[in-house]
Amino acid sequence: MANGNIDSELKTFELSLIWKEAEYNFAFWERLAGTLDWDKAYRDALPAVLKTDNLYDYYLELMKFTALLRDGHTRVWMPKSVEELPDYMSKLPIMTRLIGGERVITNVKRSAADTVKRWSVIKRVNGLEMEEYAKKYIYPYIWHEKTDSADFWIDKFLRSGKAGSQVELEMGNDGKVETAVLTRTYGATDWAYDTRGFVYDAKGTPGENLRQVYKSDSHCIAVTEDNIAVITIDTMMNDNLPKEFSANLPLLETARGYVIDIRRNSGGNSTHADAAAAAFIGGEFVNQRSLHPIHIGAYKAWARNQNFGDQSYEQIAAERGASDWREKCYKILKRAYYEDTVSTHTCDGNSPVLSAPLVVLTSADTASVAEDFLITLDHAKRATIVGSASFGSTGQPLTMDLESGGGFQICTRHNLYPDGREFINIGVQPHIPCELTLDDYKNGIDSVMNRGLQAVREQF
Repeated sequence: MANGNIDSELKTFELSLIWKEAEYNFAFWERLAGTLDWDKAYRDALPAVLKTDNLYDYYLELMKFTALLRDGHTRVWMPKSVEELPDYMSKLPIMTRLIGGERVITNVKRSAADTVKRWSVIKRVNGLEMEEYAKKYIYPYIWHEKTDSADFWIDKFLRSGKAGSQVELEMGNDGKVETAVLTRTYGATDWAYDTRGFVYDAKGTPGENLRQVYKSDSHCIAVTEDNIAVITIDTMMNDNLPKEFSANLPLLETARGYVIDIRRNSGGNSTHADAAAAAFIGGEFVNQRSLHPIHIGAYKAWARNQNFGDQSYEQIAAERGASDWREKCYKILKRAYYEDTVSTHTCDGNSPVLSAPLVVLTSADTASVAEDFLITLDHAKRATIVGSASFGSTGQPLTMDLESGGGFQICTRHNLYPDGREFINIGVQPHIPCELTLDDYKNGIDSVMNRGLQAVREQF
């Protein structure tokens, strides 16, 4: 299908499918109360969707529609065939990253290395301030309530476009402001610098001599000279994590302290996260509290005759009397009736529990199940969190394919701290705030790892 058009009937059906699944399954309607009329949003999106004459523009409209829900686990993705089209996926000869609140060029294609200096800060794009450009051309299509967590998507939208299209960038570097016009090209890119850019790597931390003692696809372990185990877990998706982590417990038992680095961990399987957390908590612990939306058609039907208007349930109860029936009618009509579930994990009593000081390193890329892992440890008061606020989005997504080749997901579960604290669109907050600076990136210094190791040593 590449970027061909599809008929109006399919467009209408797919938009309607997204509307329907969100209407009955989205976990955060209460949060949007008074700010989003979902039916009106659907009616407004329909003519825009029908007007599109190619799949790329059609999917942009679907992305704009779901972005109204303001949730990091709710989104639309384009067909692979569209993602590979030069007309839309050609790239500027740069890589960028949000560092210290500014969009910094972290790598440059060799052909542009004389024009663009690495580590330049993008000030303006086509005459617009960077943030103004993002608000106009990027934010309408993505979740951005926590902009540092949307870094990947901001970079992608900024760099992507039609082959041959040009963009004027105004950049600051060492107190100087320079302007360059860059051209988007398609295909392999010959980067002037290591394409990995800066990677978190304690081995490159000045003053630390780490010895790697274990490495697999599920996790890695290195040990400092004073016997702190640095455990890197980049995903909770790997099915081997529980058994491999368990097998390493005798090795870890001898350490004086632990640093778990989950700064690049975007989530995965909650069972795997529980297995890792169990090694540091033991016994029985709370691993999740979540709200699941419940819809019961009969109560909505009864509620239609109750004339609740814009009153709160407390006002309704004061005037008409409180009752389980009336509360269900009200909350189901308002899409605010939930099952509140707290679940626990029981550890294997035969496994050792690691009791030495524990620090966990986090970043805005620490997402989903990795955040559940954080909350489990934090609630148990078992870890000191060092770094920056986590991604700010988790929950079980309902994932569906679309006939036109792409797909979408709707978040169906509102996760909370066990005590009711919110972290959605906020992130799990560190006990010791610390983030990499531009100088850290330039010099390859992992100041967050340094601070984490210091925090462990302060507990010896």
